[in-house]
Amino acid sequence: MADFRQFYGIDLPLEAGDEDCRRWAMLWHALPRESRTARRQSPALEWSEGEYMLNQVVYYLNLLAWRQCTKDGQKGRRAPQPPKTPGERADAERRRANAEAARGEIDRILGIPEGGA
Repeated sequence: MADFRQFYGIDLPLEAGDEDCRRWAMLWHALPRESRTARRQSPALEWSEGEYMLNQVVYYLNLLAWRQCTKDGQKGRRAPQPPKTPGERADAERRRANAEAARGEIDRILGIPEGGA
């Protein structure tokens, strides 16, 4: 509702007819990437294109410093990892939550008693 007020200047009625619902659905679909709704639905939209480019700049500067200023870099060992983006962090959190939810089933299949090994 706040996104509709901010981006379209309209308030959503509490009760709407079928025609209104179609209109709201079209407007919902067209919300810009800066909207709270879009960012909530897709964490990758949390950053702008400029922030993604800055993320890459930070990574490549770290990589350059590692390569030229450390013994590991000169031997090609233990390279720095790129910073995680909001989308990557959300994916990792979702995988962790899924694994945690399936833990009981996995323990049962492996014959591990409830409560751990």
